[in-house]
Amino acid sequence: MHLARTLLLLSALLSSLPALADDYVVLVAPRDTPAAEAAQKQADDKTTFWFAKLHKALAKVGELLAQGQHTCTVKVVQSDAASAAGAGTWQVPPINNPQATLKLLGGWKADWSERDPFKYPTELVTTEGRPDPILSFSPKSALGEIVISGFVFDAAPSNKYDSKTNSLLKGSSRTIPLLGFSMVVTKHLVVADNVFLNSAHKAFDPYISPADKDVVVDIQNNFFLNNVIPMKLSPALYKGNTVKTMNLKNNSFILNWPFNPDPTSGNVGAIELYHTDCCKELKVEGNLFAFNPGGAMQHDWPTGRMPKMSFTNNLFFTNATLFGDARPDAGFFTGKFGPNPKHLIITVGALEDDFDYPVKGNVSFDPEVPVAMVDLKAANSTGVQAQKTVMNDVRGLFGLNKQGGTVAIANYAPRLGIDPANLPFPKNEKAKGYGVQAQAVYK
Repeated sequence: MHLARTLLLLSALLSSLPALADDYVVLVAPRDTPAAEAAQKQADDKTTFWFAKLHKALAKVGELLAQGQHTCTVKVVQSDAASAAGAGTWQVPPINNPQATLKLLGGWKADWSERDPFKYPTELVTTEGRPDPILSFSPKSALGEIVISGFVFDAAPSNKYDSKTNSLLKGSSRTIPLLGFSMVVTKHLVVADNVFLNSAHKAFDPYISPADKDVVVDIQNNFFLNNVIPMKLSPALYKGNTVKTMNLKNNSFILNWPFNPDPTSGNVGAIELYHTDCCKELKVEGNLFAFNPGGAMQHDWPTGRMPKMSFTNNLFFTNATLFGDARPDAGFFTGKFGPNPKHLIITVGALEDDFDYPVKGNVSFDPEVPVAMVDLKAANSTGVQAQKTVMNDVRGLFGLNKQGGTVAIANYAPRLGIDPANLPFPKNEKAKGYGVQAQAVYK
């Protein structure tokens, strides 16, 4: 009798203890490759697993993180990770575990010894007519921490382009973000070291639900190239919580387009700033903004309705050609600031003189960034592979001649290519500390 009671008490005690925190690793490499062979040698089907396709790996993540204080790291080798079903989209299954951590890390070398997303790119290859974001979270999910690092999100296969000019045909392209968060509840979001390319409408919005009042969002070390209005900084409100700090650090925003190539368009800036519902504090530091015709940041709300914001050590170059303004430092902000009927064009100097935001170390000069353009002969949006040519001088592409004056925008969001040998890292030595830093990949 005493033994039975003791066993019952022991069972109750054990059930009340927190679950053990395990670290799981899921390796993703295409079948019949050296990377797959190396992964299978590591896999024990207990804490380390191998899958040939990402969708199967994500399904396993759902099982591993169903409960407990676990961390699951999904490592995806350098590859063109095409979907078996042909939809060109991947979704993290429903996970409702605020104690769990999910890390999705692309850019691994074939022997798994090194991760360098800019040297060994992991491309998530989408398709024509994709129905959803390329990568998304299931609605009503909750995770303690989310990290997405080291992927190439290229929307070009789901876009349509004019066969003569290579201009984006927005009306017949998929105007769905590349990355979707579906209001996932979390305490910490990291989006780092990715390439967001050729979106016909948004790279992504950090549309998460903050789990508490201390939530941090880190958007760092990403390339945003040739997207239409790539981002609006507008997380969701959740149970009265607002994101505490949003860090926009060392990203490169290059050749991103307004919603329409028209100076009266409502959405023009590469980043659309939001009011106090965005966050308690927004820090913009070390970024590179170049050749964004509608402005680097769009500021439409009155300054009194904005969160605490600071702008430190950013590089700006030629961001207002949509408005016929060829000044190198124009377009730090474009916006109506509340009641103005037309967009105001704010320079780096005007920001320091006329606004109360903390501003320090922002500069304006040509970073000399190369851009890989897809050859017009290979502009078929359904082709995965396409010939590329590198343009080191992109002035004429969007309305600026080499003498510094403006011309009409020749074409609209023409298809760019991903070329690991010619990613738009600055060639100008003075500019190499701004924007994406190859040595600063998330660890």
